[in-house]
Amino acid sequence: MSEQQPQGDRRRPSTRRSRKRAKFPWQLLVWAIILGFMGQSGKWYLAKLSDTEETAGFDTFVVEEKVVATRMGDRSVVLVYPEWDATGYVTEERQIISRDRAGEDLLNLMRQLCEGPNISGSVSPFPDGTVANAAFFNPDDDSVVLDFSQELVTGHPGGSAAEAATLTSILRTVALNFPETRSCVILVDGAQVETLAGHLNMGQAFDPRRWL
Repeated sequence: MSEQQPQGDRRRPSTRRSRKRAKFPWQLLVWAIILGFMGQSGKWYLAKLSDTEETAGFDTFVVEEKVVATRMGDRSVVLVYPEWDATGYVTEERQIISRDRAGEDLLNLMRQLCEGPNISGSVSPFPDGTVANAAFFNPDDDSVVLDFSQELVTGHPGGSAAEAATLTSILRTVALNFPETRSCVILVDGAQVETLAGHLNMGQAFDPRRWL
């Protein structure tokens, strides 16, 4: 089935003495290698949801965040929402914290979109509870992968118009904020789905420019 067009517009050192030789901080070394690799590889810029993640390297990440915090700034973004009467779409400007990393900006952008509109006359295109899990941007071919929680499918009301509104809000928001994007794949809990609720084909890559 071909792509369809939208109809509307985070050790403490022990105080006890020990006769044993202090252990080498292997965890820090491992994390240093991982962070170094992520900084050099550059093929994919990745941002994942990790608000509740607890790992041995958490302190290392917090230190890293403090180092780069001074380089953060605000980025103006535009969100697209359907009008309440399904006659078109409205845009809403917001600010997101940015370190000029495409994957992080994409994730923050989709998080904002999932929060729903702040202006009257528009509605959220997402089922209640839908969150953005991850976002990927590949600069080699200007492709994007977005991953949402299962509520995007399990809570969707269905109907071709409702499905089109969800896709249009996502793709048009991507196109307006990342105009260089040529391909966008939408996943649900890390996997492709055939459809949101029985109508539009989700097993394909979309060109966000065609949804403007």
